[in-house]
Amino acid sequence: MTEAPPPPTHHASSGYAGVALVVADLAASVEFHRRWLPLLGFRRIGADADRALFMRRYDHLMLRQATDGRPPATGITVALAADSRVRIDMVYEHLVDLGAEILDPPKEQAYFAPGYYACGVRTPDGLRFDIVHRWADLPDIPGTERVRLPGADGTSLGGYLFKPEAGQPPHPALVLLHGFGRNAWTERHLAELAAASGYKVLVLALRGWLGSDGDSDQGLRQPDDVVAAIDWLRRLPSVDPGRIGLIGASMGGQIALLAAARRPAVRCVAALFPPTDLEHWYVANPHMQPYLDDLTDAGGLHGRSPIHHVHAIDTPVLLMHGDKDENVPLEQSLRMTETLRAAGKEAELLIVSGASHFFSVRENAIARQQLFAFLRQHLGRR
Repeated sequence: MTEAPPPPTHHASSGYAGVALVVADLAASVEFHRRWLPLLGFRRIGADADRALFMRRYDHLMLRQATDGRPPATGITVALAADSRVRIDMVYEHLVDLGAEILDPPKEQAYFAPGYYACGVRTPDGLRFDIVHRWADLPDIPGTERVRLPGADGTSLGGYLFKPEAGQPPHPALVLLHGFGRNAWTERHLAELAAASGYKVLVLALRGWLGSDGDSDQGLRQPDDVVAAIDWLRRLPSVDPGRIGLIGASMGGQIALLAAARRPAVRCVAALFPPTDLEHWYVANPHMQPYLDDLTDAGGLHGRSPIHHVHAIDTPVLLMHGDKDENVPLEQSLRMTETLRAAGKEAELLIVSGASHFFSVRENAIARQQLFAFLRQHLGRR
């Protein structure tokens, strides 16, 4: 048997308060779980004839004896947070040595949550446990500065500031916005390319997502945060306040267009595969309907739809969209482009043939070539 690892020095427990599980043989279950739960900081703090309680700070895990024909817990997964990936590997090896059944060995699943790394086992009493670690904050990126800045209504926003690698100050600047379920770290590759081209780049963590406070609201207050971030960026001595561009992908593209309608001090806006008319999106993508159904505040779907704010957008717009996008249909960018042009606005549309909602390397190269040409056209002069 491998040597048991030392107890953790801290615990990542946000989002978990407690759970109670029914087991067929309480004594046997307690005997097993008391040999591994302390590795995650859980200690047995009390026991009665029909229950035992383990606690980690204020988090609790209770085991209860099945009674009166009540079946033990089945078909559920209990996910417990670890303080590091190393901790997960150590706990996993210890559980295997104790006789737990391997369901999923430790692996990264970053699409599930930023930095998500987890393993899954079934203990001898039939309970499934996943041991998980995810980033608590944006990780450092070498050569960049992690920043915090004020958003709307006192919300604190995080992000990265990439320094330009060419040209002389004051530099043109960009604000990059990530999509739903993504984060500022996932936009680092585009930011690196832009910095290499001489742009100062603020990659902003939208409210409600990793690195920023507040709750994600699909474009209700987030555009106001972006306007505040642009004002913050303009005040940096190394930035030319008259040469700032705004770029967003998916939900970030929607928010970029909504922010443009607030008339911030930007020279151009680029949106990649954005939802622009949420009421039409509701009909076009049934998978989105439960999510959109719950946007029932005063903003509603209409207020969050850039297509209804075209009259207030006074800056050139570039839209880019794949013609095989099943998440946000191409029609969203087609109709937005038509509506902008009908209102006398300057609008370009790049349709990427064969592209879905997630561009391949080749498709990204096509889109970025058009994007940087657009940026040079509008930000390349004072």
